[in-house]
Parts: sequence; structure tokens; C-alpha cells
Amino acid sequence: MVRRDRGLPVLRERELLAAGVNVGPLRRITVVLGRAGGGKWHIPDQAAGWRSHCRYAQHLTGSPRVLLDVCEHVCRHCAPVVRVEPGEEVLWRAAADVVAADRRVRTLEEQEAGPRSWEGYARVLWEAARHRDEEVRRVLGPWTADPSAGAGARQLLTAWSGVLERSETVLAGWRAAAPAAREVTSVSGACDAVAAGGDVQRTGQELAAAVLQSRWGQPFDVWAAVRRAWSGVRDQGGEATAARAAAMEAVEAAWGGLRVRDVTALPEPALVAGAGFPSPGQWADAEFQHRWQQYVADCCARLEEALGAATADGSDGRQLLLVSGWPLTSKRDAELAYLAQYEQHGPAVPFGGRRTGYGVEPGHAVVLAVPRFAARHAADHTRDDRQRIVLGPELVAGGAGPDERDVLTLLRGAYPYLPADAEGDGPGARPTAMVTTARAVRRAAQLGRRAAYRGSDSVEVYNDLVVGTYSWVPTTSTPAPQPPRWRTCPSTGPRTGRCAWTSSAECVTRPCCTGCTAR
Repeated sequence: MVRRDRGLPVLRERELLAAGVNVGPLRRITVVLGRAGGGKWHIPDQAAGWRSHCRYAQHLTGSPRVLLDVCEHVCRHCAPVVRVEPGEEVLWRAAADVVAADRRVRTLEEQEAGPRSWEGYARVLWEAARHRDEEVRRVLGPWTADPSAGAGARQLLTAWSGVLERSETVLAGWRAAAPAAREVTSVSGACDAVAAGGDVQRTGQELAAAVLQSRWGQPFDVWAAVRRAWSGVRDQGGEATAARAAAMEAVEAAWGGLRVRDVTALPEPALVAGAGFPSPGQWADAEFQHRWQQYVADCCARLEEALGAATADGSDGRQLLLVSGWPLTSKRDAELAYLAQYEQHGPAVPFGGRRTGYGVEPGHAVVLAVPRFAARHAADHTRDDRQRIVLGPELVAGGAGPDERDVLTLLRGAYPYLPADAEGDGPGARPTAMVTTARAVRRAAQLGRRAAYRGSDSVEVYNDLVVGTYSWVPTTSTPAPQPPRWRTCPSTGPRTGRCAWTSSAECVTRPCCTGCTAR
């Protein structure tokens, strides 16, 4: 657990012992703390008034305390100013990584055995210890030979390796319990075939309009519910009757017993006779219940027919694939999540953002080596989502692996300048003529726009800041004045509090291999 005020992470001895960490080196870390009575611990501070980091820390007398014993009870204002030796801080933070990884692995190990979904695997994979392995070893490595912190660093590396091995074992077990990739692609292909015409979506929207409680409300996507429930059963090898029952149950959870709000929205002609109902409203309710049950049955019948008509893809080769929107953990990724099982090549590079609840988190793009049938399914499934999936070259059968140049070429399609490019260009790299010309054109347009402003509080200036288009264009001839000019520009826009900067990159032709170029 990490404090929100970005102080040292909170460690508990019982969690450290459970993760296989030797607490001896950590118990030698002491901090001078004091408190008045039995309250929170504080870092003593002799500064007065507003200069003090905490008003309760003023004029306290402190004494050395074992940080592991009291870290949970340190005042939230004093926690950010806790200072320890560099080697001790490395051990502390590495121990926090081990505990966090152990907690996640232990949670997965305690789950009951049974079928697993690829959606769940994508979430577990994104939080797996393997993503922190390089960083943990990079930080601890230089301290393994240190006289004071070396023993603790070596023991933490051993504990980390144990947690990492358990994490990989859990991932392997999840993959073994998840559906086969060919089954998943066949089921998803059947769903895409039924949805291609658009009639199932339109019929579902008509039914949803009849029971929409408010014109500002979000209608229930009945086709998505049927598709998800039916696919979940068929992916796991379930029978058609079980898949249909799951789809009925999913829709009944939302529409069972629901009253009709707009009778005119019901499709015609009526399927339920009006005789025998004491009121038009009760007839409309019966008509709606009959309609949605018939709709679910028809959808399941069409899905089964499409699944039976699917032809097996006999190709066993592999192909590189650029996948954006990584990790595949959102609802729209449900039928692509099986791609998470395949090997990733190269780094994950930034690619746009992903909306999560009330915020946005960074998105990524990765290159995977997948079977050809999976590559074709992913491309067909995302045909309407341009650049979501980019097919790369096919791999040589029996080869050692993909060519690194092919991997970097695909990654540059998502992020034009990679760490490998920066290393190759070196510190003396200068902008090309194309970049210099583009900067001059942009700078002239920017100066012309500013000249048209009518004042510091003009609507144009405000709109520029709100939408985040306030830009700084570097010059090539006079680099010295640029940093001060940059610092005078605002870092956030008014009201929104969001970053008011945009970054433009001019991607020029870069050689990737002999005889070709990649842009």
C-alpha cells in the first residue's frame, strides 16, 4: 500500500514474512520521531508557523524509532518528509514491490479451480509481476555488493524471484483453464456474421424504446447482452441449450417484469391477442415480454446457424500483429482478450488514452506474434475500428523468432520515435530540413493567430487554453532563449485544470533494413 501523499510505502511485518522477505535489514532502518501522548508519530521540526511541515511537529522532542514498527502511525503531513539513507530507501521500496506482487499472486492462488475467461486473463496479465521485474532488478542490482545494504538486496532479489515464479505459474494455469483460441475465434466470427446486417441491433433498439423510462436515459443494449451471454457459454464448450438459457437469463435480469412506457414503439403486427386483458397497459406488457423472449430465441438460433457454417482455418503459421488499446481489459475488448496469451515482442509504447469511469488512463500499443487464424480474426473483428489492428509480416516456420527490425517498424506506426531510435541518433542529432521547414510554417501561423487577438482576456485566447492547443514551436537557430520562453507559458488551462500543451512530432523516413524504408 502506498500513501496518497507519495511518502514511503507502508509495510507490515506479517505481510513481509508471508512474502518470504527477511525483515532483519528493514528493522535496522530507524527514523527520529516524536509524539505528544498516544497520538500519531511526527518528524520533529523546529521551524515556526507556516514554515513547518506539520503544526503538531513543532518543538517536539524525538528519538530513534524502528520505522517498520511505526510507519502505519506516522502523521500524513510528516510521512512525505521521512528521510532514510539511499540504500535503505531502495530496500524499503523493493520490499513494497515484493509484498504487492505477493498479495496479487496469493489472491489468485486462493481462487477456486474452474474455467477461466480470457477477459480475466488480460486483467491479471496487466498486473502481473513480470512487468516490474526489469525495474526491480535494475534498482536492487547495484546495491548487492554494498557493505551495509548488500545482504538485504540479495535476499530481496531471492524473494522477488520466488514471487515472480509463482506469478508465472498462476498465469500458466489460467491459460490452461481458458477456452481454446480456435473456439473463441469461431464463436466471435459467428457473432460478427449475425451482426453484419444490422437488423438484430435495430430490432433490439425498437424493443428498448418501448420500455425506456426517460428520454435522457441510456437504452439497454439487448443485442450486446445476448451476444456476451451466448459467447460466454459457447467459448467454454457449452451446449446450445445452455447458451440460450444464459442469454434468456441475461435479458430477463434487465427486462423481466418491466412495464411498457411507450406502446407506439412496439413493433407491428402484434403477436399477442388483446382479448382477455383488462387494460391496454397489461396487454402491452404481455406483448413486450413475448417479444423480447422471441427476439432472444431468434438471435440464438441465428448464432448457432452461423457457428455451424463456420469453416475451420487450417493454417498453423505465425504472424506479427500490432495491437493498440492495450491492455485488452475494457468491455469492447471481450472478443479480442484471447490475444493476451501470445508472446509480446518489443516494448509497450504509448498510444492515446482509455476512458475508465470518470477519468482517462494512458493507452498502449504492443506487437504480438500470433497464429495466422488469430491475426485474420482480429483484423476482421476490428474492420470498422481503423488502425486498431495492423497486420505485420508472416514469420518463418521453425525460425528463432521475428526480426527486430520488423517489430520496430510496426511499433513506429503507433509511436514514431522509439528509445532504440534515440540511442541510434545519439546526443548530437539535429532536426532535418523537413522538420525545420514544418516548424517555420507552424511558427508563422501561430504568430499570425496571436496578432489577431484583441486582448489578454479575448475569447480566442480562452478557447485556445481550454482545448489545449497552446503550443510552443522550438527554433533551430537560437536555442538559448527557448527554455525561459517555455517556462512562461501556462501549464494548465482555465477551469478544466487539464494540461494545456499539445505535442507535435514530424516523423521522417527512417531506414529499417537493407533495401527498404519505414515511415
